[in-house]
Amino acid sequence: MSENANTVVRSRTKSFRDLYVAPVTANTEALYEAGTPVKLARAIKGKVSDKFSTEKIYSDDGVEEVVHNYEGTEVEFEVNSLAPQDRALVFGQLYEHGYLVKNKDDKAPEVAIGYRAKKLNGKYEFSWLYCGVFGSGNDDNYETQADKVSTQTNTLKGTFYERQKDGNYHIQVDESNLLAAHTTAAAAIKDWFSAVQEKKEPTAG
Repeated sequence: MSENANTVVRSRTKSFRDLYVAPVTANTEALYEAGTPVKLARAIKGKVSDKFSTEKIYSDDGVEEVVHNYEGTEVEFEVNSLAPQDRALVFGQLYEHGYLVKNKDDKAPEVAIGYRAKKLNGKYEFSWLYCGVFGSGNDDNYETQADKVSTQTNTLKGTFYERQKDGNYHIQVDESNLLAAHTTAAAAIKDWFSAVQEKKEPTAG
């Protein structure tokens, strides 16, 4: 069956969960590798914005071509709470002997980020962003306790971009639209967070 057949399922997302992060250990023109993913925090909200610039090329007094350039992906995740171990992992801050020390020269390490979102039909959309940094900011909110307890959350902001190996920056599987022939994608989502996922060709047979 063609992937463009009239079996397309469009279902709205209704949840956001399972935020995982993995250190990028190699990102060169020859090799991309990432370490073992770990769950970061309990996800509350997520915003992922791909940024493109557009340039018109003119000839004969008209538009000859429109060129689109990928400029990166801005992410913002609201989570329940960040432990000091989380901050060391995503911001490169020092966590040692029970102390968390923030320094002006802290450098956020390159990471991959994975998550999934549930659809109204009960299926999930699974994602991995291949490489980026969370150096764009972190919001810690505090509020005095009143008669009605109000809990606070953390917001992570980062910039993600294409990997050097092939220009890929995001891989996604929409479970709602998997066909019987999509065997490798179906297998991948069963253990999506065990590793940063790569597209695999189905085996012949």
